[in-house]
Amino acid sequence: MSLQTLRYASPGGADLHLDLYRPAGAPGPLPVIVFIHGGAWRAGTRTTCPDLDRFFARDGFAMASIDYRLTPAGVFPRCVEDVKTAVRFLRTHAVAYDLDPERIGYWGLSAGGHLAAVAALAPRGTFEGTEWLDASSSVRCVLDAYAPTWFTTMDEEAATEAATLRLADPRRRLQHDSPSSPESRLVGAPIQSVPDRCREASPITYVSAEAPPFLIMHGLADDMVPVRQSVRLYDALCAAGADVELRLIDGLPHMFFDRTELDEIDGPFRMEVRKHSRERGKPAVVERTGAFQAARAFFTKHLG
Repeated sequence: MSLQTLRYASPGGADLHLDLYRPAGAPGPLPVIVFIHGGAWRAGTRTTCPDLDRFFARDGFAMASIDYRLTPAGVFPRCVEDVKTAVRFLRTHAVAYDLDPERIGYWGLSAGGHLAAVAALAPRGTFEGTEWLDASSSVRCVLDAYAPTWFTTMDEEAATEAATLRLADPRRRLQHDSPSSPESRLVGAPIQSVPDRCREASPITYVSAEAPPFLIMHGLADDMVPVRQSVRLYDALCAAGADVELRLIDGLPHMFFDRTELDEIDGPFRMEVRKHSRERGKPAVVERTGAFQAARAFFTKHLG
């Protein structure tokens, strides 16, 4: 594997970098997975990730893990602009790095999943930033893991799930309506006071039949982001006629993809799987598989 750190943008004069992992000996041009870290939009870096050589450079994918502007400097939509700019940088420099500009996908965790979903669904010309504008920021597919999708209902949903799933003590739960919550910091005001701004920051606002295929994954023991947030996005994509798969995973907490040895130590996992194609929906089924294994199958199908 080779690893290069590249500057992909300089919004306002502040450099942003990505780490590009390329598999050794794999014939190019290579499909690319853009990894977007979590951290409540206010923490984390491009190194906040599982082993990207193992997931999934060894399978023949180039992995591009990106930094983006964090709050308070990166209030919405600046962080989304950074994500779309990273795709345009990779597409512009595809020949130089032996990448396939037509096979680029997103893999985002938590806040990164939210940014991936908004960036993939927002219409062309929206939240684009100012650099590498001759290239498209479109992607072929999106893996969105445990991301917020509709901010103003999160506290209500969290309370319901805490009671029914016996999650953490409600007094210790993150209060999403608080002026200091990650969601309020992202939009620059308490979320209940700015519903229009929250709607603009929601991926559900931009769902259409032209959406790329989505895999949405969420642990049923998540006490940070309500499971209902992922179900909302799945339902919206189904209603629009998009290709989408939802995997609800028994026993897994928030940020489970940060654990590189997850599948070996604790897997395989019981998953409730719901699928919808552009032609029809399919009945929910139960599968037992690894979390990384399901991610690998998704990217292989749509990029490999």
